[in-house]
Amino acid sequence: MNSTTTQPPAHKDGGVAVSYVLVPFLLITIAGIATVLIDRLRHQLLPVYTYDPAEELHEVEQELLWREEDTRIVQGWARSYQQQQPLLS
Repeated sequence: MNSTTTQPPAHKDGGVAVSYVLVPFLLITIAGIATVLIDRLRHQLLPVYTYDPAEELHEVEQELLWREEDTRIVQGWARSYQQQQPLLS
């Protein structure tokens, strides 16, 4: 190799700059497509579901009854245990 020859300049990688543009563009595009598809699906399914306030009231009453029954069972168990085994003798 001759000492008078010069080395070619280092080639900068342009892929990094392209990725700074392409990645956000692709993410925004995918998010937009997903939003449109979900919105379209929601509009297709909306007529299938009908809102009935009476149905919701019935469900709330059932949940309240289930909660009361659960607490009664726990309280009943605690009372019977305390009656059989006094803590201080």
